[in-house]
Amino acid sequence: MSDNILSLDTNLFCLINHCRNSFFDFIFSVLSWHLCIGVIVAIITLYVIYKKEFKFWYVYIILIGLCFLLSDRSSVIFFKDVFHRLRPSHALNNAITLKISHFHYVYDNKGGLYGFVSSHCANVFSIISLMSLIMVKQAKNKIEKRKSIIFVSIIGFWGIMVGYSRIYCGYHYPGDVVCGSILGILIGFLLYFLYTKIIRYLNSNKTKK
Repeated sequence: MSDNILSLDTNLFCLINHCRNSFFDFIFSVLSWHLCIGVIVAIITLYVIYKKEFKFWYVYIILIGLCFLLSDRSSVIFFKDVFHRLRPSHALNNAITLKISHFHYVYDNKGGLYGFVSSHCANVFSIISLMSLIMVKQAKNKIEKRKSIIFVSIIGFWGIMVGYSRIYCGYHYPGDVVCGSILGILIGFLLYFLYTKIIRYLNSNKTKK
């Protein structure tokens, strides 16, 4: 059973990784680029702060930092350092790799040794799930809820494209991406629970004053 799953994972990787052209090279290498992800996360965070609790802006900054810290460290400590599954760039001779470094394409860069799970996806989906929960759960009326659903759809699509880019760029199998995304979502839910406690505490303190 596990051999069949691994074989399917490898075949699906090859299908995505080898279906390429210069336009896709540009789009997916940019989506995988740390700078691009950082800019989009900053825009998402500023939008949510503006829409929700501007007076507690520092809480969002701290939570975003925790998203990156928890998802990045847990993906390494509990998965990469435990399962030791080689990235396709190290395991397959026909894997095509691509990344942007110093605003230039870099080919044949194998990346780190282990790839299960994808830290990119864990990072991105922890932020997506946290911000989605804040927007939807805190919506005060139907119009706000509708706008929140549109917002969630947009950032969710972005997350999926980041995951796809990790396969396209040759650094992860689809299974790495899916499991990394699930890990990120779970961390996002955990931090949303923390967020509700913090906001409730800050609001109660403000009321007392």
